[in-house]
Amino acid sequence: MNSGMDAKTQDYLFDLQGYLILENAVDEAHLAEINQWVDDHWEYIETPWDGDPAHRRGRWIGHTQTHTYNIENGVNFQNIVAAGPAFEKLIDHPVWTEPARRYVNPVNGLSIHENFLNVRGKGGFIHIHCGGHVPLSYLTFRQVNTGEWLVGQINVLIALNDIGPGDGAPVLVPSSHKCAEIHPRLEHNGKGIVYDGVTGKPAGTAFGVKEMYLKAGDALFFTDAITHGSAERLNDGHRRSVVIRYSPRYVRERFGYTIPADVLAQMTPERRSIVQPNAPLRPPE
Repeated sequence: MNSGMDAKTQDYLFDLQGYLILENAVDEAHLAEINQWVDDHWEYIETPWDGDPAHRRGRWIGHTQTHTYNIENGVNFQNIVAAGPAFEKLIDHPVWTEPARRYVNPVNGLSIHENFLNVRGKGGFIHIHCGGHVPLSYLTFRQVNTGEWLVGQINVLIALNDIGPGDGAPVLVPSSHKCAEIHPRLEHNGKGIVYDGVTGKPAGTAFGVKEMYLKAGDALFFTDAITHGSAERLNDGHRRSVVIRYSPRYVRERFGYTIPADVLAQMTPERRSIVQPNAPLRPPE
């Protein structure tokens, strides 16, 4: 799919399948800036944790911190939009923020629930998670005949290098955002769970998944309500991506990360409204 597709086609496909591939979303020069930052901070990938690795206490680079959900997920650089101008430009990138704003609904505004850069090596993967069966507010997906959208969270995964077969591609179960039935791997003791922490298997081995292959600069745009995860990386080298998760402005930043005051002051009003949609209310000094 091309990022320049007409709005009606885009709406139909997003409503139908729960995702879009936005080709050539980030240009080569911008990609080079981001990848240079990764190269310059490679020591944090080789040694991501302070102290005992078992405790996985993240190392700080300014207001960005190394992190992982599970060790096989690789290294996340959380709050990456605070890491410099190359990342700040992603906050309100028009290729994805314009449709994200429309699907979340302009009345709701936008906030960033989570943002990170991920580097994942051979053997890394993510378990399967989410789906239409999960009763969480940010997994809402509603589009009624009036044309009003209400999507609780939009994920944008930007490929920083090519992701093909064996590279640990993101996987989705197309249309599962509208399925009330529980995915077999997300049913445990007769109940639906959000995240497969039971089998320990890569999402790419699950029933019904589709690997999403991307070229460097492409963006996978999908509702967080869709059942998703990633395949195991079988090839040598590392998969590099940035993930930004947009929600209504009422949804706080997932881990409580903040943007430094001096960086906020220099941001455009549009970017500031996304990273701090509800500014702190303080008494007069």
